[in-house]
Amino acid sequence: MSAWVQYSLIFLWLAPLLAAAALRWGVRGANKQRALALSFAVPIFVIACALFVHEGTGREYAVDHLVQGSGWLHSHFAVDGLNAVLLPLTAALTLVVLLMTPRAEMRAGLGAKIMVVEGALMGCFLALDAGLLAIFVVLSLLPLWFDAKSRGSRPLQVIMKSLVVATTLALAVAVIGLAFEASAAGLADPLDLVALTNSSYTPSPWIGALVLGVALLRMGIVPLHLWIPAAAQHSTAHLALLTCLTPVGSFMLVRLALAIFPRVLGSAAPLLMVVGTLTALYGAFLALGQFDLRRIVAWFWVSQSGLVLAGFAGLDDASVSGALLQAMSTVVECGGLMLLTLAVEVRANTTDLRKLGGLAHNAPRMATAYLILAAAAVGFPGTISFVAEDLVGQGLLRDHPFVVGILFIVTAVNGITLWRAFKRTFLGPPSPHADDLRGFEDLRRWEAYAIAGMIGTLLLGGFLPEPLLAVRRGVVDAIQRVEAPALVDSHGDEHDDDH
Repeated sequence: MSAWVQYSLIFLWLAPLLAAAALRWGVRGANKQRALALSFAVPIFVIACALFVHEGTGREYAVDHLVQGSGWLHSHFAVDGLNAVLLPLTAALTLVVLLMTPRAEMRAGLGAKIMVVEGALMGCFLALDAGLLAIFVVLSLLPLWFDAKSRGSRPLQVIMKSLVVATTLALAVAVIGLAFEASAAGLADPLDLVALTNSSYTPSPWIGALVLGVALLRMGIVPLHLWIPAAAQHSTAHLALLTCLTPVGSFMLVRLALAIFPRVLGSAAPLLMVVGTLTALYGAFLALGQFDLRRIVAWFWVSQSGLVLAGFAGLDDASVSGALLQAMSTVVECGGLMLLTLAVEVRANTTDLRKLGGLAHNAPRMATAYLILAAAAVGFPGTISFVAEDLVGQGLLRDHPFVVGILFIVTAVNGITLWRAFKRTFLGPPSPHADDLRGFEDLRRWEAYAIAGMIGTLLLGGFLPEPLLAVRRGVVDAIQRVEAPALVDSHGDEHDDDH
């Protein structure tokens, strides 16, 4: 492994945390905080992109590991086909969020909280140690919890406290149980995910159930979804965007559930299929009835998370690969739509559809960007979501044709929702209840460049999906591990019947 790759595996998660410390205790003033945050965010993005390019070789990815220590005091970081795409994706979203955050909000320590979230997310994706991964998952939620406390919203505080406590307790119990069980089974590094995957030891089902529950909670799957719309509407919006709109939950399903808890995922797959399909349908119809742009994006995210879960539950290499791709594309699409929503809010002082209208006259770039992102979000041909939804449909069609039909309905409802939001915000005359919007400002140059980059990513990934489809590496083997216990059980039953 090259020395720069080795240092990069540490830099990508440690540098944002160091930047957060400097922003919190060493720098004052909104302009200085923004400048310092960007001075860290830019090289993090560049290095993440360099790792993606360096590790990718056509349809395969090299795997570089950095392992230190042993036993419980063990650290293992790696870049592979599963996280190589997520690293620049997270770094790019953080950079765009910092660019589009109003200066007034930076004075409240928002820059430090954003950098903590970025460092925690990078750690989640890079860690191949169950204990470290659990720590980073919890750390990624703490800034939003502290933000809720500072805003003084009692209901939001209760929701965020419940989220953090539930996540911490579930992961702590799961990691401790896993460590004791794996040590008893003879593993020298009981929390190393590679060692666990390659060993004959099978963790207890209750450990897998706890991890699966945290993954579903982080995805926003019904009935564990309430924190997503609450945070989107009542938290500091740019911080909530980076914390909520992330593929951490789906990443945990692949990194942990598929690889380490095959019996749990295999037995739970039929139930997860039902829950995912109902979540997709529920989120779609809830989004359709909203009048607030923030809540529309939040409920759309819930709906897309259900689609992703249904793809995972299919346990087919095409459906799981499509679900992974959908999880990535939804981050870009929902992130772009939410950033445009917040740009509207800054200029019009509202995100209520009933108080908007006719903004395309003064903001044609913003209107065009919203329309393109909305089309991409529902799988318009030539975008990443089109490829992802096609893969999910192919993987589910043979065994679950009814689910595919429902997901088509979900896509149609989501398309109606986003078209309605676009039409009521940007087309037609201004609402009679609106303030004077004649001075509404279009996207500034750097905002337009940032949104254009997000749109370009969706189009480039749609026309050239091969590098992104390299996430299939390891998926087939992981699915075979899920299916193997079921085959063993069925052969065991047949053997018992013969006797």
